Amino acid sequence: MKFKNLRLIQETNPRSAAENMALDETLFLTAACSVFRSYRWLRPSVSFGYFTAWKEVALPYAGRDLVRRWTGGGIVQHGQDFTYSLICPDSENPPRTIEFYRFVHLAIANILRRSGYPVEIAQSTESIRSSACFERSVQFDLRLRGEKIAGAAIRRNSKGLLLQGSIQCLKVPAQFDELLAAALARQVDSFVVTNVIMEQAARMAKEKYGAAEWNCRR
Repeated sequence: MKFKNLRLIQETNPRSAAENMALDETLFLTAACSVFRSYRWLRPSVSFGYFTAWKEVALPYAGRDLVRRWTGGGIVQHGQDFTYSLICPDSENPPRTIEFYRFVHLAIANILRRSGYPVEIAQSTESIRSSACFERSVQFDLRLRGEKIAGAAIRRNSKGLLLQGSIQCLKVPAQFDELLAAALARQVDSFVVTNVIMEQAARMAKEKYGAAEWNCRR
């Protein structure tokens, strides 16, 4: 499978944790076609899955920007990682979640292997229990020399599918976002986020992702 068309958003200016999550959700809610976004973090940050308890992050990661993701998954530390999101609206008939996860990680694995990293694709989910995303591999995560280096979290609803991913513990090749987008789609077009979307995301960052009501809800 490949996307027919993919909009590529390359964020060069770092944003706060709340701003990054808000922009991902706003793009998802307004997307007319598939979108790939790579982004950076203004400060050392920690994102945690929708179902994660606040007490699991509040003290262990005190002093960092903490934000609850709209997607599931575990606790992820950000700052030195390559972070991206991938949006597939319902109008483009997104595949099953597990197929989408495998498709994206296989594309990442192929790029990294060509760059000299002997990455492996996890064939099963590890039985160990941990709320930290990168301490436990699930099926189709990527591993390098026994350590997990790529994982993602997904949210699916009637509007489509949102995947938020992170690659850690290695330096990705130059123009990695362009290489990955090209591997995922037949046609890739650069896209700059409009002022209207940025204004919507700014409001959401303040009212939702920057608010204790959202982050401390569980």
